[in-house]
Amino acid sequence: MLFDYDDSNIESIVDYSKNNLLNKPLSRIIESYNLSPYKTYKDFQEKKISKVTNKEISIKSKGQYGNYIERYFYGLQTNNSSLPDFDKAGLELKVTPFKVNKNKTISAKERLVLTIINYNKENLDNFYDTHLWEKCAKMLLLFYERTLENQKIEDYAIKKVFLYKWFEEDMKVILEDYRKISQKIKAGKAHELSESDGNYLSTCTKGAGKGKDLRTQPYSDKLAKQRAWELKSSYMTYLINHKIFDEPDQESILNGVKNSDKIFTEIISEKILKHRGRSADELYQYFSVNPKAKGKNNTLIRKILGLTGDVDKTKEFQKSNMNLRVIRIDSTGLPKEDSPFKNYSFQELADIDNWEESHPYLEIFSKKFLFVIFKEKDKNTFVLDDIKFWGFPEQLLEEVQRVWRQTQNIIREGVELTVRGNKVSTNFPQSRVNKVIFTKIHAQNTYYEIRSSEFLGKGKISDTDTLPSGLKITKHSFWLPKRFLKDVLEGKWD
Repeated sequence: MLFDYDDSNIESIVDYSKNNLLNKPLSRIIESYNLSPYKTYKDFQEKKISKVTNKEISIKSKGQYGNYIERYFYGLQTNNSSLPDFDKAGLELKVTPFKVNKNKTISAKERLVLTIINYNKENLDNFYDTHLWEKCAKMLLLFYERTLENQKIEDYAIKKVFLYKWFEEDMKVILEDYRKISQKIKAGKAHELSESDGNYLSTCTKGAGKGKDLRTQPYSDKLAKQRAWELKSSYMTYLINHKIFDEPDQESILNGVKNSDKIFTEIISEKILKHRGRSADELYQYFSVNPKAKGKNNTLIRKILGLTGDVDKTKEFQKSNMNLRVIRIDSTGLPKEDSPFKNYSFQELADIDNWEESHPYLEIFSKKFLFVIFKEKDKNTFVLDDIKFWGFPEQLLEEVQRVWRQTQNIIREGVELTVRGNKVSTNFPQSRVNKVIFTKIHAQNTYYEIRSSEFLGKGKISDTDTLPSGLKITKHSFWLPKRFLKDVLEGKWD
């Protein structure tokens, strides 16, 4: 029966959800609601026929689905209360989507937004005295699938119900994330907050944007964007796969580390920097790494950390969306090469307009990086010099978005291929103009279809991707220019 639960009892709320909500499309829930004489949880409890007249709901807004579940399934009225949705039980309700990818893997569709930060009132000294903890210490997470872009909101259905209590194994990292973000606010830098500040817990902008959501902060006269606490989408993807859908757990960087209060980034720093000053060749020999093998540097770092599998696939790197990069620099600190990201699909880059679903956001801007730096000591001799954890700051958002849009427009309007002898060039954003990210080929050999079925280059079809026009050209990716990377490693973008 609709609304038949005890709002002071967590077990009752969870059972009601599992028994009556799973796999039911929103249209059926609304149908039950319309047939019920009770329109609110309070009226059901008091057995009072409701006189509430709800406006016809809009089925256009995807973001409204959670509000509809609150109203039509739990009988709660949407509000901006600082208390949990089920206040008597101390339980917050969150409705969040996941998607099934083309390769059949599952990932979070978005971050989990927790609650707005009030810069002037938030407790900046004790996580457990924050408004965040008061509201979200226990959460009922309702997961629905949102894979097809043309899905209608009335067809959405909850697939999983999960009672979330913050995992003890993650709390050291989360408390450190909170400390770093709080320190930034205390330093009068709320306007410089970025999603890259935290590993698992971070902040995101919240509101209409375009200068309409600026707020005062306590330690500076500068206005800051309104932001909310969030659990990052990478953390949510890990949660969905390993706590909801019971995928086998992954290797942990903390395996074998006993009785330590240090978080995973500190463990990594200790293990790697223990070998500072040793040459790459010495380390290859010491850790039995083939110096001629492809991916030798990633293998080296894996062995230094005592892992059996890829560093990027560990629990901690998956939860924080972190990427390992081994960088060689010359004596002046300039990297030897530009640094590439994964190839992008021309068609997908042209089609996806939502920034937070775009390749540059998912593979570049939302990433955190572990740079392991080898510095040139003598010609062709590189020694382990330092490491750096880094993520894109908010100040670079507009520039990354600009290059994304420019690249997207070029693909949509038609890539210009200029043939000079046996070489082909394009009009994609180049590094001499674009100082933060740029686009270039990401294949050993080039291969361009300059006209239908007429190819130029030493590559092969497997080196190409198909443009919206149908022509095949060499695969491309976004890259970090080495001069920008030098500034990053030197701390100019911290």
